[in-house]
Amino acid sequence: MNIRQQNWQLAENKEFDVVIIGGGINGATIYNRLCSRGYKVLLVDKGDFSCGTSQASAMMIWGGLLYLKNLDFLSVFRFSKDRDDLIKRHEKEIDPKFFRYIPSCEWGRNKCLVYLALYLYWILGNFRRQRPSFQKIYQELKFLCQKKAEGSFIYQEGFLKDSDSRFVLNWILTHQTDDSFALNYCLLDEAVYSAKDKKWAINVSDTLQNSGNSITAKIIVNCAGVWADSVNEQFGIQTEYRHVFSKGVFIGLKRPETHDVPLIFEMGEHGDTLTFIPWGPISLWGPTETMEDSIEKGFSITPRDIHFLQYHALKNLESSLAESEIISLRCGIRPLAVDKGFKADCYPLDISRYHKIAADMNRPWITVYGGKISGCVSMAEEVAQKIARQVQPSLENLTGGIMPQCDKNMVSFPGLQEKFPSIGWCVQNEFCCSFEDYLRRRTNISQWLPREGLGFQNENKEHLRSLAQHLPDADGKTPDSYVDEYVATVKERFDRLIAQI
Repeated sequence: MNIRQQNWQLAENKEFDVVIIGGGINGATIYNRLCSRGYKVLLVDKGDFSCGTSQASAMMIWGGLLYLKNLDFLSVFRFSKDRDDLIKRHEKEIDPKFFRYIPSCEWGRNKCLVYLALYLYWILGNFRRQRPSFQKIYQELKFLCQKKAEGSFIYQEGFLKDSDSRFVLNWILTHQTDDSFALNYCLLDEAVYSAKDKKWAINVSDTLQNSGNSITAKIIVNCAGVWADSVNEQFGIQTEYRHVFSKGVFIGLKRPETHDVPLIFEMGEHGDTLTFIPWGPISLWGPTETMEDSIEKGFSITPRDIHFLQYHALKNLESSLAESEIISLRCGIRPLAVDKGFKADCYPLDISRYHKIAADMNRPWITVYGGKISGCVSMAEEVAQKIARQVQPSLENLTGGIMPQCDKNMVSFPGLQEKFPSIGWCVQNEFCCSFEDYLRRRTNISQWLPREGLGFQNENKEHLRSLAQHLPDADGKTPDSYVDEYVATVKERFDRLIAQI
């Protein structure tokens, strides 16, 4: 019996202090914080953990540099403190990393002002990171267009060592006990609050096995990310905030040998920038910044997105690199917190990335809006304090659980040097239920190899067939059907788009 099956059995008719909806970075860090303080917590996600916005970030743990543009020094101070606290507490998962800012020779900001801003950024970060500096010559010049030869500024941020999905998952895996646990592919169907009992009566269903459970909770926290508004609407929750959506798309190209430092280029429009980020065997170019009026559009890459990125790549990167084959695509939709009456008629970067927390006036229900990985710890603490005013923990304070160790279960994948936790281990210990879970979120395989791990010529298809033997049993599913479904998804999501470029 794997961890997911065990947790479904534990959930039957169980009473919790808190139920959290959404297993992205917000839900995961709140879950971790509450569990460590003795609350009985259930975390549910209608899909896989970190399957929304949290799996498509730039993986940068930043200190809010862009807020200097609007002279928002307080936000820079707060984000810088959050960044440094995360780096200190999670040194096994986050590296302090230098970033290289490359001013444009044709447009953009004055170099002296850029240098001054980076120094101010360092000061507002309380001198915790290394001092920014100017470098005329650097190794990345080998793959940049010749116009980029007038120097660069180097400064320090944090960067996730593995991936954003793995970072989120680790917050959840740390606490899995008989009293507090998580369930993916779990839909919250019904939630009715009884003022008399001061409890929520909740029905949840397993979307993979056509089964369900009834539970109770004293308070519900909505961390559904881009779906938070629709969840609130479903259960009649009213707050003063809502989300607007900004889409961000990256393309993955083969990593140049001399690409070791993330590069930031001035785009010349809206004061925005584009980044070229080394990540395993690929480099990510992007992201786009596009306001969208629906969640569906926000998760859909268009030929226009790709053309935009290619156009700007040719302005900054050596032409053979900019025009090389696209290995992977990475698309996320950012939920930006705004007031209910906000009119979304501005550029997305003009909208704050800071989180908002709202409580329902009549029922114990808290909603988290917006937020970023960098601020996840301070956001979780703020939510925990709000919960503590309404609900006391049922257990004594806990210091934390033990992360499952996978050193003995590391395996290779064709075409990659790095080893990964085996699919069997991930099914047994990490809630893995599909190829998408394994190739995209438990590992980086689908982002590091062409066509989401299949290879340009389907050369890895037979290897996937062998991996499918370890996927969990599901109604009507066979190893061949798992593979066929994945191939069909890649053709629709990747091949069809590339053919239109």
